[in-house]
Amino acid sequence: MSRRLLLFYPRRWRERYGDELLAVVEAASGGGRVPLRIRLDLIRAGLSQRLRSSGLAGDEVPREARAKAGLGLVLWAWALFVLAGIGLQKTSEHWQAVTPHSEQAVPAAAFDGVVAAAVLGSAFVVLGVALAAGPLRAFLRSGGWRRARPAALLTVVTAAALVPVVAWAHHLNAAQRNGGDRLYELAFVLLAACAVASLAAWTHLGATTARRLRLEPRTLRLEARIAAVVTWTMAAMTCATVIWWASVASAAAPAPRMAVVALAMLCATGLASAGTVRALREAD
Repeated sequence: MSRRLLLFYPRRWRERYGDELLAVVEAASGGGRVPLRIRLDLIRAGLSQRLRSSGLAGDEVPREARAKAGLGLVLWAWALFVLAGIGLQKTSEHWQAVTPHSEQAVPAAAFDGVVAAAVLGSAFVVLGVALAAGPLRAFLRSGGWRRARPAALLTVVTAAALVPVVAWAHHLNAAQRNGGDRLYELAFVLLAACAVASLAAWTHLGATTARRLRLEPRTLRLEARIAAVVTWTMAAMTCATVIWWASVASAAAPAPRMAVVALAMLCATGLASAGTVRALREAD
């Protein structure tokens, strides 16, 4: 049990202090079962150490690394928001058909706001990548492209699975596509899992690669400001989504599903805000 708890700590920290900590824990527990209070303290301390080692808390790593850690957190938050956006798109299908025409003005404006903010946020994410194009090319030439193999493989698998599922969907009616055909539903869930894994792999690659790039201070400051704009678009999309949901009521947006979407958007926006604050503070 004690050794498994060490997994909450960074690998380098475990290699340096792990055995010493285990000895202290065993002495404190009398060689028997580790008390719950000590286990919780170990988990809390381990997660705190991970945050400090990653640069998201404290000042144990250089300022540049702390700023990059903040940018990486914004990137992860954007990936989570993309998943929430996909959920919103799926949930909002055909909402106009079940909403009286006289009541569509507000939800239509809110939904257009979501789309406009999504386009703006995506454009700034691309701009952030473009600003780091030079260092990124140098990193790839030095062998960094090998790190992209797992993400590329997952993408190929997802693309290969997408074609038959889409073709299958065209032969089903709306009821079958929305839970009426269990086999299709299983295939869709597996496809979604592949897509999530692919997105997570590319996001992990982007965040870890960013930490290895050599960025000029001016570029790092620009990246932090771009992260602020991306965070702002996420907040705008969250607000617009809540307005849309409230205005169409349950007839067009199932409450449990929309609650999950809204919560994911809110969590992503919170994470992005924390990352942006960290990046802006350390980059300036």
